[in-house]
Amino acid sequence: MSRASDLARLCTELVRGGNDFPTVWNTLLKGHALVRGLPRQRHDRGRNLLDISLITGERLVFDGDAKTFSIS
Repeated sequence: MSRASDLARLCTELVRGGNDFPTVWNTLLKGHALVRGLPRQRHDRGRNLLDISLITGERLVFDGDAKTFSIS
């Protein structure tokens, strides 16, 4: 099983390569062993973020403006 940081890095590469979030969700994240649950939208300091719960207790956070995924 890959680590959460590896997953975040791969997702960021996919988005920066031209894929949108729905594509990354449907092709990689939706069935991934680390992912638990659906994305939830939240706002933080004027930014729209998507949080995805992981089985590790961490969250995969997508920032659409920055086109990055990070672990929180």
